[in-house]
Amino acid sequence: MIPAKDILHGHDARWLMNCAGDAMLVVGADGGILLANPAAVRLFGYSLAEFSGLLVEDLIPPRFRDSHGEKRADFAHHPEFRRMGSGLELYCLRKDGGEFATDVSISPFEDGHVLVTVYDISDRKQLEEEQKRMIHELEAVNEELRNFAYVVSHDLKAPLRAIGSLADWIAADQQERLDADGQEHLRLLIQRVRRMDALIDGVLRYSRIGRVHEAVSAIDLNELARDVIDSLAPPPDIVVSVAPDLPTVRAEKTCIYQVLQNLLSNAIRYLDKPAGRIDIACVELADCWQLSVADNGPGIAPRHFERIFQLFQTLHPRDRVESTGVGLSIVKKIVEQSGGRVWLESELGQGSTFYFSVPKISLNL
Repeated sequence: MIPAKDILHGHDARWLMNCAGDAMLVVGADGGILLANPAAVRLFGYSLAEFSGLLVEDLIPPRFRDSHGEKRADFAHHPEFRRMGSGLELYCLRKDGGEFATDVSISPFEDGHVLVTVYDISDRKQLEEEQKRMIHELEAVNEELRNFAYVVSHDLKAPLRAIGSLADWIAADQQERLDADGQEHLRLLIQRVRRMDALIDGVLRYSRIGRVHEAVSAIDLNELARDVIDSLAPPPDIVVSVAPDLPTVRAEKTCIYQVLQNLLSNAIRYLDKPAGRIDIACVELADCWQLSVADNGPGIAPRHFERIFQLFQTLHPRDRVESTGVGLSIVKKIVEQSGGRVWLESELGQGSTFYFSVPKISLNL
């Protein structure tokens, strides 16, 4: 082995190499290892004396050696600093035959000598593989859930339609034969069939969010708000006002329509005042539009602020206020997948204001 003082001139250079935490090797033009640092001894399992009889190919698994010889010859003709491993699967071989994943950097210095730094990335590689496995499993679970939603909806819709049709027939043709209790039971049956139908539709809409996209387009929110109000047809005792200066945003129209529709329908459903009021407004911020839907309804206690956005959660008995508990979950999922956020402010007895943000630069909403 060529003496270290002749390979790396200067005490500081040799001291830095010996103190380095990563394995470092000095390799000659013929591929022979001329010098190794203590980190290389720990990583590869060879002693300093044993390194002197090795070629750099001896540290590479046999299946990679032929191609490595060609790469070493190419480097000899075009010596320059290179970082190997980006986008490649590189492995080194220990004395005991064990392999480990690695990144390698090579730096030429003089007389055809090359400084090779070897980075053991086994832990990082294992973490990446674990992440890939978890992502694959998550995708498989999500696909199963999507298929489950469709299968369940199909299997439930058919008997539900039959029950609904039968209940409607009884209500139309047999109602006179029913006493007051029978008529009330029939009313509850029809109401719950319709609720189940709406619940199934809500679950399907929730499962589609993020999977089915439409083209992003410019949307006049003033026009969209009017369309939503017309579709909901609020009762005469509820006045819905829309600020005249709502912006035009770029988003998926169906998604932002669903957000406004769910927030407005919730406000209409729960209003408990003789004169109901709902106000739609917008504030421009630096990076987003902040829209709000405010009402003068019963209000919501702060302890329920998180709960109401969870799937199937409602604050009132379903026989008193008809609700599936899906609408606000859909709002939250749509808004957050767009890079926005949704929240509320409320005071019991005074009403609630729901806010949601629409990023000014948005690929989807």
